[in-house]
Amino acid sequence: MNDARNAHLAALGLVRNPFPYTPDAGCYFLTPHLQEQVMELAHCITARKGISLLTAEVGMGKSTLVRRLMAGLAGKNVVSALVFNTFLQGPELLAAVLQDFGLSSAGSMAADINILNTFLLDNHRAGKTCLLVIDDAQNLSASSLELVRLLCNLETDQEKLLQILLAGQPELEETLSQHSLRQLRSRLVKHARLHGLHSTEIADYVKFRFESSGSDGTLQLAADACQMLWRETRGVPRHVHLIMDRCLYGLATRQARVIDAGLMREAIEDSRVTLGITDTPSAAAEEPVRPPPASQAARPVAPRRAVAFAAVAALVVLAAGAMGLRLGVGAAAVSPAKASVADVAAATPAPQEPVAAEPAPVEPAVLAEPAEAVDVADAVDPVAHCVTPAGGQPDSSAWRLPLPEKTNALFGARLARLDGVCLEHQAGQTWVNAVGPLAGHAMNERVVAARFQIALTRFGSLPTQEVDGLWGERSRRALAQFQQEVGLAPTGEVDTLSGLLLERFYAQ
Repeated sequence: MNDARNAHLAALGLVRNPFPYTPDAGCYFLTPHLQEQVMELAHCITARKGISLLTAEVGMGKSTLVRRLMAGLAGKNVVSALVFNTFLQGPELLAAVLQDFGLSSAGSMAADINILNTFLLDNHRAGKTCLLVIDDAQNLSASSLELVRLLCNLETDQEKLLQILLAGQPELEETLSQHSLRQLRSRLVKHARLHGLHSTEIADYVKFRFESSGSDGTLQLAADACQMLWRETRGVPRHVHLIMDRCLYGLATRQARVIDAGLMREAIEDSRVTLGITDTPSAAAEEPVRPPPASQAARPVAPRRAVAFAAVAALVVLAAGAMGLRLGVGAAAVSPAKASVADVAAATPAPQEPVAAEPAPVEPAVLAEPAEAVDVADAVDPVAHCVTPAGGQPDSSAWRLPLPEKTNALFGARLARLDGVCLEHQAGQTWVNAVGPLAGHAMNERVVAARFQIALTRFGSLPTQEVDGLWGERSRRALAQFQQEVGLAPTGEVDTLSGLLLERFYAQ
């Protein structure tokens, strides 16, 4: 709480952030549904039944539940390994499993399986259960999932030597439904699905988060503001945290203790560009989600007010730049059962760093075309401000890139409202025209790197303690996650479209 970034929390009498962007298994709100899922998954693991499956939409709390489950099993003779870098496939994935169990790879798959089998047998004789958790398993290829099935075949006459939990987004269910994976599918003993908080649970959730962070009970969420919060977020925990975090800045600025409808409306408007909700989660299946009124849905995002919540983060970047920019100092929490997650992350081939003395290369996947005149008959809603202004900056130029379908669905409407940007539709393809650097942002400059890191924390893929102005492997992994979730190629490099989206929607 000595960090200037947390001054607003201290002003509210809080000892920690009630609504962090990162998984917070140590402060876990158990709904009846979550308690049931945790208990059943724990039973399948301790009873050594084999493979379990956990799926949920983005932001529903899969990673938090996984860490809560692992922490609860740590005192029950369970040895756990957590693999979250699922861009590794095949032999590299197996090597990552060995590393997280504290073993060394022999360099071949057959030898590595023998090493793992020996390790599992030794632990079985010692009365211990070995658990492998693979997070973000929707990224695994069919061949890697077949490897998971082979690992599950390591067994004694009566029990499985390795318990496996696959956690991922609903796309994982689609992959497992393939005919070629029917053998793996037949080995699933439990499928847990998470949904969002119901409207009757969200008030209790906010109260629980306040109390667990040191509130004396004076911080309140008004009933009408609570309903607005649920309608906007559909009870998705990550979205709740993004909006409530902004509410805390507003409370501190106003020196208030009650989050009313007015403050909630400002927080929602400020965070709506961050949420980018277009798909209705399968979350509140028991309660229909009511879309916002048409007048509200069509309303453009209001300008940030004097109490703009993101202003605090911007001030941090500027102040830190003057002081050497050392943000977010602190040790990252490590699960007690994990062996060396850092080694697993290091196993990923690192993308080449941009050289400070040379302009960064244009990403091959997003080679830009020079802006060209488009036939008005072919364009949809052509906008005059696509043209490069005469007084543009020296490093600016007009460019034109194809906009992926998913990216267009998430950001198209908001991109079209930006100054200097317009969208065109030709032959079934959406193109974005804009003014700015084609690619290769100066990530070697610490202020620039910190700006993008803060943008990634707002998106939710980078922990706030990782904001240090040094663009390294963790920042690239967070960027790759952002790119994948918004429909761009997960290169981990700040290419043209990634830079545009982060700059205009998250770093502002």
